Amino acid sequence: LPVLDDETKQKIKNTGMANIVWGLNQYTISQKLIDDAEDMLLLQKGPKSVPIKCPVRLLQGLGDEEIPPNRALKISDALTSDDVVVTYAKFGDHVLDDEEDFRRMTNDVKELCSKFYEYDLSSPTSG
Repeated sequence: LPVLDDETKQKIKNTGMANIVWGLNQYTISQKLIDDAEDMLLLQKGPKSVPIKCPVRLLQGLGDEEIPPNRALKISDALTSDDVVVTYAKFGDHVLDDEEDFRRMTNDVKELCSKFYEYDLSSPTSG
């Protein structure tokens, strides 16, 4: 995540919010957002500190300018689930919107569904 410079921090303190550019987008950062985020710093509580026990699939683009690739590993480490798979898309960016990215996501959903349901996901009328 970007580090806010002193001018931006002062603007948030004085007006309650400021706009920043991060990656390809502009975001409004408010004091309330900062306060709420401090209450939800889940990844700083250590390994197995997030009580999610279901299977989890994380897909991270290595070209993501907004979320660093190591974040997926930190999330994986923080989850209590033993069934966590992290996949990196070498040319994927933040939105993961090309055909290969969708194929990966679809395969992950199919794989997870096959563990719990007996549906034929190859046909839109099944299930």
